[in-house]
Amino acid sequence: EAYAVSISYTFSRNCYNRPMYLCIDIGGTKTLIALVNSQGKILHSIKFATIFSQTEFYSNLLMQIRANFTTSNLKAISVAMPGIVHHNKCVWLGNLPWRNFDLAKLLTDDFHLPVYIENDANLAGLAEARNCTGRSLYFTFSTGIGGAVIENGELVKKYRDFEPGHNLYVYEGKETEWEDLAAASAIRAKYDCYVSDITDPAAFHEIVTRMLLGLTPLTASIKPDRIFFGGPLGLNLNLYRKELRTRLAAALPSRITMPRLITAKYDNLSVIYGCYYYAKEQEKRAK
Repeated sequence: EAYAVSISYTFSRNCYNRPMYLCIDIGGTKTLIALVNSQGKILHSIKFATIFSQTEFYSNLLMQIRANFTTSNLKAISVAMPGIVHHNKCVWLGNLPWRNFDLAKLLTDDFHLPVYIENDANLAGLAEARNCTGRSLYFTFSTGIGGAVIENGELVKKYRDFEPGHNLYVYEGKETEWEDLAAASAIRAKYDCYVSDITDPAAFHEIVTRMLLGLTPLTASIKPDRIFFGGPLGLNLNLYRKELRTRLAAALPSRITMPRLITAKYDNLSVIYGCYYYAKEQEKRAK
């Protein structure tokens, strides 16, 4: 599907004459592109379905960029991909059947600009926790479950390839990947509705049980000061926060301090802002 939903923001025409960044958030089901100025303001964005065919996806991405964005004043393109990124190339994707996809080279060849690639959850975590002291843990509960560990505003190298959604846990006697139980997509499949439409306390009790399978051991081992929750399930934290906090505190060893549980402040735009901050960071390092 090549359709796109366009979102415009009201700014003066002069905003488009300043240096800008094209930020691309590639998800398992949807892709979001946003034009961001050098002050971090989103000027325009579009959203469209992520095509599973690698070749068709890139053709559509190129078409969407050229049809919907001005590229004359771009300083860089920053891309978030849902997988493991090494040396500016995504080498493994969990929920998309792409292989040997050197997106940075393709975009560089077409636009002759610096292109920065990083894991989507890492970038979202960077945006959410960039001004926090101490250690922060970020989770996105979406098509899958991604995560990031940030300390004093920087990604922790040890956890750069953090893919918590693929950790295996035993649930109802069966070993299953965490994201197949607790991702927003798994919850929607279980209850045949969005989490925001759920009202049954028993349903939330089960949702929390599924979330705690991964949250408890990861919190105990990483020892964060705070945990940010993003994605469609995480952004509805207010619906089950009390039960989650109570049960997580009870499950953690006594030596572990209970972290704060925080809804992602950038809502569905955490990855886009992460793309922007990451591009600025890479520019500074290149000087």
